[in-house]
Amino acid sequence: MAESIASALGAEPQRRLANGLEQFEVVAEKANLRVVIENADRLTGQMKLWDSRGLAHHCDGRAFLSPEADAGHPCGCPPTMAERRARARAGQGPQPITTLLFHLAGCPNVGSFRFRSSSWRFAEGVQRIRTQLATVGDAALCELAIQTVEFPTQNGRRVCYHKPVVKVLGPWASSAALSLAA
Repeated sequence: MAESIASALGAEPQRRLANGLEQFEVVAEKANLRVVIENADRLTGQMKLWDSRGLAHHCDGRAFLSPEADAGHPCGCPPTMAERRARARAGQGPQPITTLLFHLAGCPNVGSFRFRSSSWRFAEGVQRIRTQLATVGDAALCELAIQTVEFPTQNGRRVCYHKPVVKVLGPWASSAALSLAA
Protein backbone atom coordinates (compact mmCIF):
# COMPACT_ATOMS: atom_id res chain seq x y z
CA MET A 1 0.00 0.00 0.00
CA ALA A 2 2.81 2.42 0.89
CA GLU A 3 4.45 1.74 -2.48
CA SER A 4 1.20 2.44 -4.35
CA ILE A 5 0.68 5.69 -2.49
CA ALA A 6 4.30 6.74 -2.92
CA SER A 7 4.14 6.00 -6.65
CA ALA A 8 0.98 8.10 -7.03
CA LEU A 9 2.65 10.98 -5.16
CA GLY A 10 6.00 10.72 -6.89
CA ALA A 11 7.79 9.85 -3.65
CA GLU A 12 9.51 6.92 -1.95
CA PRO A 13 8.11 5.06 1.07
CA GLN A 14 10.41 5.22 4.10
CA ARG A 15 10.51 2.58 6.83
CA ARG A 16 10.41 3.87 10.39
CA LEU A 17 9.77 2.55 13.86
CA ALA A 18 6.84 3.94 15.81
CA ASN A 19 5.74 2.53 19.16
CA GLY A 20 7.94 -0.50 18.56
CA LEU A 21 6.22 -1.32 15.24
CA GLU A 22 7.68 -0.95 11.78
CA GLN A 23 5.58 1.43 9.74
CA PHE A 24 5.89 3.29 6.46
CA GLU A 25 5.88 7.00 5.94
CA VAL A 26 5.37 8.71 2.60
CA VAL A 27 6.52 12.31 2.42
CA ALA A 28 5.81 14.08 -0.84
CA GLU A 29 6.76 17.67 -1.46
CA LYS A 30 3.76 18.41 -3.64
CA ALA A 31 1.55 21.45 -3.30
CA ASN A 32 -1.38 19.70 -4.98
CA LEU A 33 -2.92 16.27 -5.42
CA ARG A 34 -5.44 14.81 -7.81
CA VAL A 35 -8.15 13.28 -5.65
CA VAL A 36 -11.52 11.60 -6.09
CA ILE A 37 -14.39 12.87 -3.96
CA GLU A 38 -17.34 10.48 -4.00
CA ASN A 39 -20.06 13.07 -3.33
CA ALA A 40 -20.78 16.42 -1.68
CA ASP A 41 -21.37 14.76 1.71
CA ARG A 42 -17.64 13.94 1.85
CA LEU A 43 -16.93 17.64 2.52
CA THR A 44 -18.25 18.87 5.85
CA GLY A 45 -17.94 22.09 7.77
CA GLN A 46 -18.44 22.28 11.50
CA MET A 47 -17.79 24.89 14.16
CA LYS A 48 -16.25 23.93 17.52
CA LEU A 49 -15.35 25.76 20.70
CA TRP A 50 -13.37 24.01 23.43
CA ASP A 51 -13.02 25.07 27.04
CA SER A 52 -11.38 23.56 30.12
CA ARG A 53 -14.21 21.00 30.44
CA GLY A 54 -14.12 19.85 26.81
CA LEU A 55 -16.30 20.60 23.80
CA ALA A 56 -18.41 23.61 24.78
CA HIS A 57 -20.07 24.40 21.44
CA HIS A 58 -20.49 22.17 18.36
CA CYS A 59 -22.58 23.35 15.43
CA ASP A 60 -22.70 23.82 11.66
CA GLY A 61 -23.07 27.59 11.99
CA ARG A 62 -26.85 27.43 12.16
CA ALA A 63 -27.83 24.51 14.40
CA PHE A 64 -26.18 22.49 17.14
CA LEU A 65 -24.71 19.14 16.11
CA SER A 66 -24.12 18.01 19.71
CA PRO A 67 -24.88 17.27 22.46
CA GLU A 68 -27.71 15.08 21.26
CA ALA A 69 -30.27 16.89 23.43
CA ASP A 70 -29.50 20.17 21.60
CA ALA A 71 -28.93 18.74 18.11
CA GLY A 72 -31.00 20.54 15.48
CA HIS A 73 -31.78 23.56 17.66
CA PRO A 74 -30.48 27.01 16.63
CA CYS A 75 -26.95 27.53 17.92
CA GLY A 76 -26.93 31.34 18.08
CA CYS A 77 -23.93 31.84 15.80
CA PRO A 78 -23.92 34.97 13.64
CA PRO A 79 -25.10 34.48 10.06
CA THR A 80 -21.86 35.52 8.31
CA MET A 81 -18.41 33.99 8.48
CA ALA A 82 -16.90 37.44 9.12
CA GLU A 83 -19.04 37.85 12.24
CA ARG A 84 -18.27 34.30 13.39
CA ARG A 85 -14.57 34.93 12.90
CA ALA A 86 -14.71 38.14 14.94
CA ARG A 87 -16.45 36.31 17.81
CA ALA A 88 -13.91 33.46 17.66
CA ARG A 89 -11.01 35.95 17.78
CA ALA A 90 -12.57 37.46 20.88
CA GLY A 91 -12.77 33.98 22.45
CA GLN A 92 -16.57 34.05 22.37
CA GLY A 93 -17.34 31.75 19.46
CA PRO A 94 -16.37 28.51 17.78
CA GLN A 95 -13.72 27.98 15.11
CA PRO A 96 -14.19 26.08 11.83
CA ILE A 97 -13.23 22.46 11.33
CA THR A 98 -13.53 21.47 7.69
CA THR A 99 -13.14 17.78 6.84
CA LEU A 100 -12.70 16.25 3.41
CA LEU A 101 -12.77 12.48 2.76
CA PHE A 102 -11.21 11.41 -0.53
CA HIS A 103 -9.33 8.78 -2.52
CA LEU A 104 -6.07 9.42 -4.35
CA ALA A 105 -6.80 9.56 -8.08
CA GLY A 106 -3.56 7.70 -8.86
CA CYS A 107 -4.51 4.74 -6.66
CA PRO A 108 -8.21 4.95 -5.73
CA ASN A 109 -8.37 1.39 -4.41
CA VAL A 110 -5.91 1.80 -1.51
CA GLY A 111 -8.55 3.37 0.73
CA SER A 112 -9.91 6.67 1.94
CA PHE A 113 -7.94 9.59 3.27
CA ARG A 114 -9.02 12.45 5.49
CA PHE A 115 -7.90 16.06 5.21
CA ARG A 116 -8.86 18.31 8.10
CA SER A 117 -8.36 22.07 8.27
CA SER A 118 -9.16 24.92 10.63
CA SER A 119 -8.67 27.52 7.87
CA TRP A 120 -11.35 30.21 7.82
CA ARG A 121 -10.79 30.73 4.07
CA PHE A 122 -11.36 27.04 3.37
CA ALA A 123 -14.47 27.03 5.58
CA GLU A 124 -15.87 30.03 3.69
CA GLY A 125 -15.77 28.04 0.43
CA VAL A 126 -17.36 24.81 1.69
CA GLN A 127 -20.87 25.54 0.38
CA ARG A 128 -19.58 26.61 -3.05
CA ILE A 129 -17.46 23.44 -3.36
CA ARG A 130 -20.36 21.25 -2.15
CA THR A 131 -22.59 22.82 -4.81
CA GLN A 132 -19.98 22.09 -7.51
CA LEU A 133 -19.65 18.48 -6.30
CA ALA A 134 -23.45 18.06 -6.32
CA THR A 135 -23.55 19.40 -9.89
CA VAL A 136 -21.16 16.64 -10.98
CA GLY A 137 -23.72 14.22 -9.56
CA ASP A 138 -21.33 11.33 -8.92
CA ALA A 139 -17.71 10.87 -7.93
CA ALA A 140 -15.66 13.90 -8.99
CA LEU A 141 -12.04 14.30 -9.99
CA CYS A 142 -10.66 17.23 -8.00
CA GLU A 143 -7.44 18.95 -7.18
CA LEU A 144 -6.61 19.41 -3.50
CA ALA A 145 -3.96 22.08 -3.17
CA ILE A 146 -2.20 24.13 -0.54
CA GLN A 147 -1.77 27.68 -1.82
CA THR A 148 0.67 30.16 -0.34
CA VAL A 149 -0.80 33.62 0.19
CA GLU A 150 1.48 36.59 0.81
CA PHE A 151 0.57 40.22 1.30
CA PRO A 152 1.83 43.36 3.06
CA THR A 153 -0.18 44.68 6.01
CA GLN A 154 -1.05 48.38 6.33
CA ASN A 155 2.06 48.92 8.47
CA GLY A 156 4.26 47.31 5.80
CA ARG A 157 4.83 43.95 7.47
CA ARG A 158 4.70 40.95 5.11
CA VAL A 159 2.28 38.20 6.05
CA CYS A 160 2.42 34.70 4.63
CA TYR A 161 0.02 31.82 5.21
CA HIS A 162 -1.10 28.63 3.50
CA LYS A 163 -4.68 27.87 2.59
CA PRO A 164 -6.26 24.67 1.32
CA VAL A 165 -8.16 24.85 -1.98
CA VAL A 166 -10.35 22.28 -3.70
CA LYS A 167 -10.95 22.66 -7.42
CA VAL A 168 -13.61 20.41 -8.96
CA LEU A 169 -12.30 19.26 -12.36
CA GLY A 170 -15.22 17.09 -13.51
CA PRO A 171 -16.72 13.62 -13.24
CA TRP A 172 -14.33 10.89 -12.15
CA ALA A 173 -15.74 8.15 -14.42
CA SER A 174 -15.13 10.06 -17.64
CA SER A 175 -11.69 11.20 -16.42
CA ALA A 176 -10.70 7.59 -15.71
CA ALA A 177 -11.96 6.45 -19.11
CA LEU A 178 -10.03 9.23 -20.88
CA SER A 179 -6.78 8.41 -19.09
CA LEU A 180 -7.18 4.69 -19.88
CA ALA A 181 -7.78 5.47 -23.54
CA ALA A 182 -4.63 7.61 -23.74
